[in-house]
Amino acid sequence: MTPKQYLDRYTYLAIPSPFDGTRLNCGLTGYGSGWNYRNGKSGAGAAIQHEYAVFRDALRKAHHGNAHTPCGPMFYFSDTPLAQIPRTEDFYADSLVRAFVGKGSPDEITDALRLALAVGRIGTERDVNGKLPARMTLQQYARDFMTLDCNCLVGNFYGANPDAHISVYAAPARRRTSIGDVRPGDAIVTHCPKAPYEHVGLIEEWKPSGSSVRVKICEWGWYGGEEMHYRESTHAVTQGPISSLGIGWATPSNAVKGVTTFRYIFAPQTSNVPWGWS
Repeated sequence: MTPKQYLDRYTYLAIPSPFDGTRLNCGLTGYGSGWNYRNGKSGAGAAIQHEYAVFRDALRKAHHGNAHTPCGPMFYFSDTPLAQIPRTEDFYADSLVRAFVGKGSPDEITDALRLALAVGRIGTERDVNGKLPARMTLQQYARDFMTLDCNCLVGNFYGANPDAHISVYAAPARRRTSIGDVRPGDAIVTHCPKAPYEHVGLIEEWKPSGSSVRVKICEWGWYGGEEMHYRESTHAVTQGPISSLGIGWATPSNAVKGVTTFRYIFAPQTSNVPWGWS
């Protein structure tokens, strides 16, 4: 799976309905993690944290009848069926937390949304725990309560830790030192002394011409639709100011006004996990 194909799994989510299996479509536009959330005028960190707690209690009520007793760490709906969810399908409490705190894979977010529908957190009637629903539609719920950040996209794409510090991707031993060595799937780490390890993205396409390159990048550095997360641009590729981090190009910092950062390029860690596996 390419970075863009994986990015599309977030921006164009396909959710099988827990009631009849029909395909429901929605997309993510929020940015943030750990309850720190931005999405224009919609959503807020405290609101997401509150919704997770209400969702969790409804899930517990549906699973075993007691909103105060945890389901986890792994659970099924074999004893008390929920909608048309298969009785042998397993769910993980930690995965559902990751979906709400900006670290979920597409599959984990899909599971959270299916369960939110099934227990009544989405709709017009009270949920199984007697609480008013949070949003009327799946898209509204996904927009306001599901999000991710740059580490999440890159970590889940590589099948690694989605909460790993950005510096993990910037190992000097994996630095690219030649424009001809860069490959699709490489990580791009934005760095400078005043904004160290500011951001990380993924290379989808790399077309060098002399010392310049036309590059397509997948990243999740702010809220918005696909136009914010998938871009094509041209750059002059040079050795970076920190020689141990290899080559890349200069760019204005998103975190520190008036500061210029450098986007370094690194090969991914060796792994037996296929890219895009959730």
